[in-house]
Amino acid sequence: MNGDERSATRRAYLRAVGATATAGLLAGCGEFGTETTRETTETTARETPREVGTAETTSRGDPERRETTTAELVEAADYGTVVNVADAGADPTGGKPIDSILDGRTGDDTLLYFPPGRYRLTEWRATGYRNLGVVGEDAALVPPEGEQNYWLMWGDLRDFLFAGFTIDCRGENVAPITHLSVSGGTNVVRDVTVRGHRPAATTALEVEAVAPDATLRFENLSMPDGSANGHAIYVYPESVGRLTFRNCRVEHWKEGLYAAYHSGPLRVIGGYYANNGIEQVRVGGGTAGALVRGVTVRVDNPRRPRNKPNMRGIWAEEGGFVRVENCDIAVTDLTGTYSSGGIVVGRQFGEAVVENTRIRTDTDAYALHVRNPIESMRGQRIPSMESLPSRTRFTARNVRIVGTASDGTAVRANRRDDCRFENVCVRHPRGSRHGVSVAHSEGCSVRNSTIDVTGEAIRSEDATVTTSGVRTDGSCSRGRGLFFRCERNHFVSQSTPEVSL
Repeated sequence: MNGDERSATRRAYLRAVGATATAGLLAGCGEFGTETTRETTETTARETPREVGTAETTSRGDPERRETTTAELVEAADYGTVVNVADAGADPTGGKPIDSILDGRTGDDTLLYFPPGRYRLTEWRATGYRNLGVVGEDAALVPPEGEQNYWLMWGDLRDFLFAGFTIDCRGENVAPITHLSVSGGTNVVRDVTVRGHRPAATTALEVEAVAPDATLRFENLSMPDGSANGHAIYVYPESVGRLTFRNCRVEHWKEGLYAAYHSGPLRVIGGYYANNGIEQVRVGGGTAGALVRGVTVRVDNPRRPRNKPNMRGIWAEEGGFVRVENCDIAVTDLTGTYSSGGIVVGRQFGEAVVENTRIRTDTDAYALHVRNPIESMRGQRIPSMESLPSRTRFTARNVRIVGTASDGTAVRANRRDDCRFENVCVRHPRGSRHGVSVAHSEGCSVRNSTIDVTGEAIRSEDATVTTSGVRTDGSCSRGRGLFFRCERNHFVSQSTPEVSL
């Protein structure tokens, strides 16, 4: 095949890849209802993927930005070799393993194209490659029955693309592990669905970006079937690069997105995280910081609850700084289990800001739970941090908390000096639930807020809390100090300009 023929063949394959599916369902801006929605609170359908280290902006800031298709991602790269694996002898019916086909053709500057079909893999190791693309068109990768060990083992990759696949784990006792480690360049996993409820205590996806200049993005990754024993996504402590999860879906796992140990810039943008044990989204970010924007969290159907203790929503476990904004969180059913909060700031975490976010609690869990920070590294395991965070302030701004919870406290902050609550609305009209509780803290304030609860509006325990413009009755739909408006199916604040991390 000459150069012109190879280019023509390559273009034909890329056209076959086609446009990627639109990112997740869009969310409305209405009141919380009793029904559960699978919608995300922010659409990024008009966003082009950006470097994680740069500021993220919503679509209203740049109307020219749009989502890049998988074909365009591939087209932007320059693959010297293009392989149609079916033409090369891979069985597209799932009858025979294709390991030997891949082993003989995987290489640098290579695109492996999988046309429609089912491709059985015993295992696949790919290590040390540069500019490797693995792209499917309505293609499924099928592990062997009973596979519960490392299956896809990809390491030391640079400029890697994996897109357009279903990983079909619906066979008997199938729960394989995929391990992805990148060491440089821009790496993308996109439009990948993992199917099948997993019986084993294995992690579906282990990832790490082991170099500071490595970018790793997951876009439209869907993991809806879960596991009572296994984890969905685990980020290794060695991960130090730029890491983004955009419009991903993770449901019904023993643990959800576990990214606390990652010490580089971390972004979780959009997506739907629901009914996972321990956490829906757990972030770290080290001193580089983390951003959680436009994420929908639901705890409303805790399947096998004995396997899912403490179903937190967003958990900032360790790190220096996190911003949570434009998120939609609801904890409405904890039958057989419990939760320490819709948003939890852990003891090993530093400064946290929650903005333009709504939280519904129909159970007695906290909506916001800000724990007392540790005072020493002794005896602590904090992989993403070499020293204690320098700041531990907590700020909640333009936050709405509603629901039928009838006991406990909506918001609690402990040993967080200078904590600030601005334009916050809390409404719990049943039972004896308290509003905002501050303990062992100095210089805290509650301003321009509505706290309509049946218990005490503001409780202080060995703390100084100043108040200004606080009402103890009113509705959170148009509450005092709340200035949400609906824009392109997500809600933003009119009172506070957007601040990027």
